[in-house]
Amino acid sequence: MMKYVKIAETKDIPKNTMRVFKLEGIDILVVNVEGEFYAFENRCPHLGYPLYYGSLNGELLICGFHYAKFNIKTGKSLGAVTQEPLKMFKTTIRNSSLLIELNNKDP
Repeated sequence: MMKYVKIAETKDIPKNTMRVFKLEGIDILVVNVEGEFYAFENRCPHLGYPLYYGSLNGELLICGFHYAKFNIKTGKSLGAVTQEPLKMFKTTIRNSSLLIELNNKDP
């Protein structure tokens, strides 16, 4: 079953920045591009390095270790380094709270 969990207040992640949060044992990178929020596991699918150490250029996220490139809106890989997409989480905003969808492991 899926559930939405609060990860932050929207004001905590200014426009065109990214921030890492730990939620239920998962490091999650949240990106704010022009007021739209995207969330994914904070690890590059290439070799697992933290994506937070990379750079954000509009809708393009570049891994800081081997320069794998990803579209943050779709999670798709855009380069030759890896074809694996980012593991993304759906986001929603309620009032000023940013929520992400997680898989609830409880029955």
